[in-house]
Amino acid sequence: GVTLEALMQRADIVIATTGVRGLIKPQWVRKGQVILALSNPDPEIEPLIAREQGAALAADGKGINNVLAFPGLFKGALAARARSFSDAMLMAAANAIAGFACCGDELVPDPLDKRLHEAVSAAVRTAAADSAVSTAG
Repeated sequence: GVTLEALMQRADIVIATTGVRGLIKPQWVRKGQVILALSNPDPEIEPLIAREQGAALAADGKGINNVLAFPGLFKGALAARARSFSDAMLMAAANAIAGFACCGDELVPDPLDKRLHEAVSAAVRTAAADSAVSTAG
């Protein structure tokens, strides 16, 4: 089989979601590579280390969920008086966020765009009602 080290030598874009802290070794990072180490709470490689090793872009998942997802996700769940988070609610939040990431030079939507959070909240609220976790009337 192919090792991760060998894969790192060929891949221009690396998206890691393994949950294994420190899985990507600094010496494996190539100049110009894009590395998205998205595991929480600890990424496969710290973005600063990846950039120091020559990555053109490196990011982790810590800010994405905290800034983009959680405000609307919780507002929608609270408005629906949801007893829990269903997969449908999480997918609704993800799809709403993705709808704001369609254009421009930015990798992710603007976290200060209030329309984003309202769209996530509305989508989550609807999904909660549709998936029967809502106790709202």
